Amino acid sequence: MSNTTIKIDAEFKALIPPSSDEERAGLEAAIRADGCRDPLVTWNGVLIDGHNRHEICERLGIEYSTASIDLLDRDAALIWIIDNQRGRRNIAEIDRIALEHERDKILERKASAAMKSGKGADGSGGRGNKINPLAILPKGLHTRRECAKSAGVGERTYDAGKMILKAVAEGKVKPEVVEDIRRGRAAIHRVAKDLKEKHQRNARQEKRIAAAKSAPEFDERIIVGDFRQHADKVADGSVSLIFTDPPYDREASKMLPALAEFAAAKLADGGSLICYVGQTQLPAAIEAFGKTLRYWWTIACVHAGRSTVMREYGINAGWKAVLWFVKGTRDDNSVMVSDVMSGGQEKQMHDWQQSQSEAEYWIAKLCPHNGLVCDPFLGSGTTAAAANGLKLKWIGFERDETTAKIAAERVTR
Repeated sequence: MSNTTIKIDAEFKALIPPSSDEERAGLEAAIRADGCRDPLVTWNGVLIDGHNRHEICERLGIEYSTASIDLLDRDAALIWIIDNQRGRRNIAEIDRIALEHERDKILERKASAAMKSGKGADGSGGRGNKINPLAILPKGLHTRRECAKSAGVGERTYDAGKMILKAVAEGKVKPEVVEDIRRGRAAIHRVAKDLKEKHQRNARQEKRIAAAKSAPEFDERIIVGDFRQHADKVADGSVSLIFTDPPYDREASKMLPALAEFAAAKLADGGSLICYVGQTQLPAAIEAFGKTLRYWWTIACVHAGRSTVMREYGINAGWKAVLWFVKGTRDDNSVMVSDVMSGGQEKQMHDWQQSQSEAEYWIAKLCPHNGLVCDPFLGSGTTAAAANGLKLKWIGFERDETTAKIAAERVTR
């Protein structure tokens, strides 16, 4: 081993992208066979290149040499490490983004300090002959476009990577996510999309809670509770239309038989059940509803915006199914309807919220002026708001009290 005492700086070491187990094993095998052929590089006695070799040599008691480099200051050392690491072969995309982002932050800090001090753009003030990587950087290198180009990725990928790294730094995402991306077990854009959607959901939830605090007392037409426990609040045979959008998870799927029984009891003869259904729920829903009601049609609700990626099935889903069942037969076949619809995305009130225009269309088509509309999964009140706008009677069930209050506030606007 070298007689020189080498110091390890945590910030410097953190800039070194981790090697895979295979890479470390290969490096250790080479050092065991041939020794440490390349010198470790230091600055002011601090290691700036060769951290893996240093650890292996120290652990195995193998000699190594060092070479010192004279850099202007700590920021120059950081830039030197980053540039040196970017030259590594097979460095992962997320690591290139991380290095470029760190480089960008240093450049921004140095540029700001230079402006305040009146020194050169590199912050050196023309001092001495020490190596300063900042002095040779072209102007504008730390624009978004140039950062992405320097990292070898597109601008959208660079932004997505920065978003993920920021979330990890803030403790919003586990560091294992970066390792999954690094090893190809997760995709940068998929992770970034999930992060963005989670942020949007949280923002909507905060808005809902704030709105619920100022909401009025519950409208008597909103029944707080499970429709299965409070079915007696709706008279049998009194409902012209059940228009509902249950959650698409497994727990909700278990309620489909109960929803079918509820519909069979509460619908008037000729009444309709219009139910949004997840694609994977279709077989179970058709089987459940078919035991008590008559299948009428399947409506295609085309997604507004991007399609939904169903990776498990290898499908980009551009539409979702809306099942139409009737009690006996359809009340009035002379009213023509379209079996394709798209009312746009509306998620301000609830993450599962469907378009109010879709609800208005079907309620207007299938519920007579003196009829009653029912939604066993009222949520934020889309069905209620649509029926209100059409001046029709309605009743709904919502298990979550906060969401029920939001629905109450919505229908009293």
